[in-house]
Amino acid sequence: MDEIKLDLRHLPAPEPLIRILEALEALAPGQSLRAITPCRQPLPLLEILDARACVYDLLDAEGGGGQIRIRHRDDGAGD
Repeated sequence: MDEIKLDLRHLPAPEPLIRILEALEALAPGQSLRAITPCRQPLPLLEILDARACVYDLLDAEGGGGQIRIRHRDDGAGD
């Protein structure tokens, strides 16, 4: 699976949320997005992803913050 990576730790809120949503809109079928964020549990983002039926995994990031890997549920890659 092709993965797009974004390091957004240096950005103030709500910029990481905005950039993740923009990148998610541009994902092609089969692609995933891995974003490194300033916080481990970006709750506003998770609520949006749940509403859009996206699949995501949360991970700790080296050097602080968190990582989230996101893909569209209907991309055919399976859950």
